[in-house]
Amino acid sequence: MRCFIAIDLPKEVKEEINKVQAEISKISDIKMKLVETENLHLTLKFLGEMDDVKVNQIKEALKGLKFKKFEGTLNQIGIFPTPNFIRVLWIGLEPSVLIKEMHAKIDEELSKLKIKKEKQFESHITLSRVRFVKDKEALIAKLKEIKVPKLLFNVENFVLKKSTLTLQGPVYEDVEKFELV
Repeated sequence: MRCFIAIDLPKEVKEEINKVQAEISKISDIKMKLVETENLHLTLKFLGEMDDVKVNQIKEALKGLKFKKFEGTLNQIGIFPTPNFIRVLWIGLEPSVLIKEMHAKIDEELSKLKIKKEKQFESHITLSRVRFVKDKEALIAKLKEIKVPKLLFNVENFVLKKSTLTLQGPVYEDVEKFELV
């Protein structure tokens, strides 16, 4: 099964992100696919295809990790990979230091299971996948004008998820939830 580890977002945060997505969709000269509301999340680690034995090993490894609950808030809009080659629009999640620590500890623990470490991690929620941008500089300028709400919310768990690719897009299912302390 195709798996990843994520922080889910409360309904009210997804609603605020939808407002940001609505502002982005007003921008002309860009072809993109917005991420569906139910699929908005922050990926802590993408795992790829895993068999049942490996999934069970991952669950056991994640149960041994302890992270403190914290308050999160949305940050600015960003782009991947570069201003000259825009393929993803995203919104940051703060406090990025805590989220990056979570990622690093998960990455380290799963490396013991021979799961490859990631070279780079950015605390972000994907808003859309970009197919075409006519004027990249104009897009970046317009993105800077969009106000991102500073809504505080509690982060109380992270989730091992299964991703099933369909013609309508990915469908995510929780495999196991891990509570923060």
